[in-house]
Amino acid sequence: MGTLQWSNDQGDERGAPQRRVIHAAAIAQFSEHGFAATSMADIADAAGMSRPALYQYFRNKRDIFASAFVALFDDHVDRALQALNGDGTTERRLEGFLQRFEGDLWELMAASEHSEEIMSAKTADTTEEIQRVIARLRGGLAAFLAEAYPGRSQAAKDRRAEWTEILEFSPKGFKYDTPSVADYRRRLTALARGVAADIEA
Repeated sequence: MGTLQWSNDQGDERGAPQRRVIHAAAIAQFSEHGFAATSMADIADAAGMSRPALYQYFRNKRDIFASAFVALFDDHVDRALQALNGDGTTERRLEGFLQRFEGDLWELMAASEHSEEIMSAKTADTTEEIQRVIARLRGGLAAFLAEAYPGRSQAAKDRRAEWTEILEFSPKGFKYDTPSVADYRRRLTALARGVAADIEA
């Protein structure tokens, strides 16, 4: 797994830059070794710090995992919304949105032979935080669709709701046959093209 760049963190707590370094180190270790085989010492070494220093920021490995996992999703939501709010055609902006969130996350997970273990290590607290992050993603998409297809009628609202569902749930189905990263990205491109054409019809 490559080096991750974190543009977000949970709150503006003291030590946020160091926490981002720990997040990146932890994600790399979990990806390489899996959750169970990764130790606090592994994460501390990868972050360039001692174990006692690591405990100043996190209580235990599960605490690091939860924080890093949520920060990872937050970072990809930032990138997706930046693409959606950028310049270009409706198709280009939708494709950027899908590629930066769905495509990039799939590529990160596909790079690790421990992806199933990593996904199953999520806790109830992590799931709740991820839902908060996903709500931010949905809000950005709703604003984009309202701009791309304005209207207050029930028919307009229904069309926007349909596109939201298609854009949210189709990528999950695209993973059914565990495609290569290239194939998954191609499917996302086709999805963006189809939804954009429908919006502009």
